Amino acid sequence: MKHAFSGVFETDSILKTLALCVLTLGTYLIYKLYRFTSQLNQHAQLKIPKLFITTAIVLFVTSSGNLIYSLVNYHDLSILKSSIGIHVISSAFDITWIVMVRKRINLLAGTHKGDNLWLNPFMTSIFHVIYMQYKINQGLADKTI
Repeated sequence: MKHAFSGVFETDSILKTLALCVLTLGTYLIYKLYRFTSQLNQHAQLKIPKLFITTAIVLFVTSSGNLIYSLVNYHDLSILKSSIGIHVISSAFDITWIVMVRKRINLLAGTHKGDNLWLNPFMTSIFHVIYMQYKINQGLADKTI
């Protein structure tokens, strides 16, 4: 049987993914989502639109920039209050993107609820790309799939 993840994804260290997500304050998470999306869009019928990806990245960068600027100017709370809207919108796009990638990985693997490689929505919502990479690594290591 042809392996669902072969030729699509690569094995990567979970510890490295976790460390980079934390050390880069979430920037690596966006990078990994972009990589997964690019890999999925090359092999899946249901594509994630480039306009959506670009919008999510721009919103993340803008939101992060606003947060850094707010922290530098912590004495002026009005700056932080004025940027809450962009943070909410950016977070909504990020969550939507994570759900889209999760769905497409499950479709590519042909998994259903309860299967070994099925990406659990609760675990994905907590651990994002770390959990996705863990399941991808599992799928690439499992020769029976």
